[in-house]
Amino acid sequence: MNKDFMELEELPIVLVRSMNDTHLEEMTIMNKLSSAVRNDNEISILKTLQELIEHTNIHFITEEKLMEEIEFPNFNAHKSEHERHLRELKSVKTYFEKHKESRAVYAYLEGNLKSWTIHHIETMDTEAAKFIKEKSS
Repeated sequence: MNKDFMELEELPIVLVRSMNDTHLEEMTIMNKLSSAVRNDNEISILKTLQELIEHTNIHFITEEKLMEEIEFPNFNAHKSEHERHLRELKSVKTYFEKHKESRAVYAYLEGNLKSWTIHHIETMDTEAAKFIKEKSS
C-alpha cells in the first residue's frame, strides 16, 4: 500500500477547532490528488485539482471573514498570501489541462504544496487562531 502524500501527524494543530477540521479536509483532498497523480489518472487529477481549488477557496473566504470580523491586525498579509496560493493552484490546473503532464502536478505537490501548507498553518494560521481564541474568550 502506498504511503499517503501527507500524514495526519504532519498536520499542525491550531487553537480553533473549525480551522483544524478544514485543514484535515484539505489534507484528505491533497492525498486523493497525490494518488491520482501516482496512478497517472488524467480525469481524476483534473477533478481533484478542481475539488482542491473549490475547497481552498471556501476555506479562505470563511477564514478571511472571521479575521475581518475580529479585526485581525495581520489580515491584509494573510489575505494576500491566500490569493497568491489560489492563483498558483489555478495555474497548476491550467498547465495540466493544456499539457496533461502528471509529473508537473507531482512536482508541485512535492516541491511546494505540502511545505507551503505546513508552513502557512504553523505561522499565519497559528497566529490568526491565537488571536481568534483570545478575542472569543
